[in-house]
Amino acid sequence: MDDGSVSGSGLHLNVYAFSNTDVDKLMYTLQDKFKFRCSIHYNNRNKPRIYIFKESMGNLISITKPFFIKEMLYKLGL
Repeated sequence: MDDGSVSGSGLHLNVYAFSNTDVDKLMYTLQDKFKFRCSIHYNNRNKPRIYIFKESMGNLISITKPFFIKEMLYKLGL
């Protein structure tokens, strides 16, 4: 719940500790399994983040909200 947050109309997942190969695998899994529209962005330190576009936010929220504690729902923009 803590390694990401709403960014604009979408959401960034901070995957700074992952290798580039693992970031790619995770992004493709999110696209294939959950049909999320996403891409890899880099922060100002050239660390990777996965950006989930606003078109996928409804699906992301419906999948993840049941597992969030109420104090962290702001991370989903709720």
